[in-house]
Amino acid sequence: MMMRTPLAFCLLSLGFTLFTPGCQSTVEAPVWSTYPELISGRWELVTAFRNERETQTLDGTFFSFSKEQSMSTNLPVPVSEHSGSPMFVAKYSFSQDTIRVLGQVPLQFIIQRLDSQYLVLATTINQQNFRFDLSRN
Repeated sequence: MMMRTPLAFCLLSLGFTLFTPGCQSTVEAPVWSTYPELISGRWELVTAFRNERETQTLDGTFFSFSKEQSMSTNLPVPVSEHSGSPMFVAKYSFSQDTIRVLGQVPLQFIIQRLDSQYLVLATTINQQNFRFDLSRN
């Protein structure tokens, strides 16, 4: 009986040690909760990658996001109806770190990095993987 008491005490102490820090942690807002505010504005391409290889064919590309969740870009996206304009304009929505372009062209961009001056977007267009490194204008 004497032997079981120290063992029970050790197990009980270990349990408190393992579970107590989880109860004391503070709740922080997820990083992506700031994205709608941070993304607003015009972003210009610094470097583009197609299938993990740098490409210059997209030089001059920009993205512009409004607080009203409307975006425009001169990225050559496949559209079913040609509008005659080099600009692509659409509404978008956020789902955590994902931008979903609404409308005829079903595009999705994953935000890999976003701060006040730098934005990295990843997407797949026509079975090609793209990454856009952008800076705020």
